[in-house]
Amino acid sequence: MRVLVVNAGSSSIKLSLIGPDDDSLVERELAAPQSTVDPASLRAVLADGLEAADAIGHRIVHGGERFRHAVLIDAEVEGALHELVALAPLHQPKSLAALDAVSAELPDRPAVACFDTAFHATLPSHAYLYGLPYEFYEKKGVRRYGFHGSSHSY
Repeated sequence: MRVLVVNAGSSSIKLSLIGPDDDSLVERELAAPQSTVDPASLRAVLADGLEAADAIGHRIVHGGERFRHAVLIDAEVEGALHELVALAPLHQPKSLAALDAVSAELPDRPAVACFDTAFHATLPSHAYLYGLPYEFYEKKGVRRYGFHGSSHSY
């Protein structure tokens, strides 16, 4: 199986086609300033060897409290990811823009979301709650989530 890994970062989108032996078959990078993805540029990059993917893996920064493991993306999951934009307003929109753009070009491929917050999802409450009024957590989701979990896990 060949997996297209989509990693939307702060100023670019990195795309890598990983082969069955975890070898990198194709690597491309697109500029993506200010949470935008240029569909024409993405189409061109995908047509340059990345369209051979059998499945797609998207790095998504924030899974909130709901997503603690990688999950197959469907309409319900995508809607829930949009609801988490407030928790990662600089990163989540670009990840979702990349998800939409890649899905439009490769609609028949299964896509999975992998979350930076997943690695730290099992923190006990004494570690994830801040010394703030509890209602901040209850009403706004203010808590420690932990990031860069994909790197820590690796």
